[in-house]
Amino acid sequence: TTDVMTLDAEVLEAIDEGNRHVVSVRFSGLVREAAGQDAVPLDEVWHLTKPANGQGGWVIAGIQQR
Repeated sequence: TTDVMTLDAEVLEAIDEGNRHVVSVRFSGLVREAAGQDAVPLDEVWHLTKPANGQGGWVIAGIQQR
């Protein structure tokens, strides 16, 4: 079980690319991987895509750990 102690999110970029929307979001904060452990920093950029038309939802296209 991972406990999220703090979490901030910042949209770095949002673009339309062809027939899809693309967004990059930076997540930073503190997480604890197991009970009794100290919290450790989290700093990741998630890249998500979604079709511009239709009912498809957001999907993760990639994650960069910083």
